Amino acid sequence: MRKWVLSLVTASSIGVIQAQTPDSLIHELRIIHDSIPSANLISHRAMNVFLSEAAGYYMSDPDNLTLYKNSVIANAAEGTLAIYHNLRQSTGIDQPLRSFLSIGAQANIADAFAAHSEGRPYRNQFGLLLKQTWIGRAAVAATPEQQRLMDTLRTAILHSTETAIRQQANDFTFDPDLPLFFEFDYSHKQASTLAKRFLYKVISFHCTGISLYVPLIPEGFQVAPSSGDPITTRHAYPLYLSITHTRLWEGSKFGRIYATIAGDASLSNSCNGYLLDKLGSLYTGDYMTFVTPSVKGQLVWFPANSHIGVSFLARQSIGDYHALDGILGIPVVLINKQAEAAVTFEFQVRIYDMGHSIDAGRGLNGRTAIGLTAGIPFGKIAF
Repeated sequence: MRKWVLSLVTASSIGVIQAQTPDSLIHELRIIHDSIPSANLISHRAMNVFLSEAAGYYMSDPDNLTLYKNSVIANAAEGTLAIYHNLRQSTGIDQPLRSFLSIGAQANIADAFAAHSEGRPYRNQFGLLLKQTWIGRAAVAATPEQQRLMDTLRTAILHSTETAIRQQANDFTFDPDLPLFFEFDYSHKQASTLAKRFLYKVISFHCTGISLYVPLIPEGFQVAPSSGDPITTRHAYPLYLSITHTRLWEGSKFGRIYATIAGDASLSNSCNGYLLDKLGSLYTGDYMTFVTPSVKGQLVWFPANSHIGVSFLARQSIGDYHALDGILGIPVVLINKQAEAAVTFEFQVRIYDMGHSIDAGRGLNGRTAIGLTAGIPFGKIAF
């Protein structure tokens, strides 16, 4: 009986969605319009679209925030490729984005080419990614003049959307996606108008995320106590857990600023911790596994109307590997035809063990590397 009732309710709900008329859609948009306080400038779902552009503007690490349904992060310095999929489904007619779960996978793709050319076994690095993200409420600072102008423009957007709906009223009978199209179009035009006209002083928001990397295939190392001793294969499971908090300030005058603090812990080993000598693919020394906690902070700045920014990240590890590492980056964002961020390239100078705490005899050239990351958000917005 309960299954029959549930099926009836589900079928009725689907019928209501499919039977949405132009008048009911216009009524829905008017409810949204009338419920927007002047201080908010735009609707909740329009702010979701606005923040999707702001948050997805900088992508250099799998822990970076993006509100798109899918994202790909490639890291040439570490040889990894990470793919995420956002599981959030929109609810209500005008709901702010509050939390979502993302799943994905990460693999070491560069080592496969190196292993083939060197004639050695492939160092497996493949695992599952899980990330839970919580979004804070956006805070908007605007002058009374900016609020009045945005109210006027938002009303004009509503009227133009109503006109477009009525012009395509006959298409509603055979195109069930039209209501979704107009709902998004109404929100997108609000967000685009706000962004292009800079009708705000500062818009800020914050997010907190918990990320987990679970290796599915163990990582193998060829290890010997010393040169000439028997070689054994040691297996490592680089489990990784991170808690990240990011704040974003979008200013019409100063541009875009990201500030991130994070704490993480990883299951490390003496090979990855630069504690063993390496000759080709062979590591010599006392192999150990240990947990490495670390804290990091990062600042990223894009000047107003600029697609080129600057970033600096510092990471302090704690425990057997206790080095201070830093990354100086120049992120460059490429824009597509819709004036949206299509891909972010970051050219990096990576400095390892800045305090000479691991190998005091190694010079600067031995502790620096050039890196490149590419972050690509794509698919729909978590609208």
